[in-house]
Amino acid sequence: MLLLTGSANRDPEVFADPDRFVLGRDTGASLAFGNGRHHCLGASLGRLEARVALSEIVAAVADFELDEDRAERVHSSNDRGFASLPTTVTPR
Repeated sequence: MLLLTGSANRDPEVFADPDRFVLGRDTGASLAFGNGRHHCLGASLGRLEARVALSEIVAAVADFELDEDRAERVHSSNDRGFASLPTTVTPR
């Protein structure tokens, strides 16, 4: 079994133009926390924790700057993102 998080919310049977990144996409049909009898019992808590954490981060940061020239990508078949992403943060 291999978890491919990069394929999340890209089902062509559910989403029009699944390969395009759309921030405002309606993901109401998403199965991220399961569905029916397999619905995750912690789904509401997970959403609440994410909302609280992101709100606190946004409230604490006035500005930030990414050093894209020094960024290092992860090269893996099952992970996406950065091994290093130098960032300068200006606190509020």
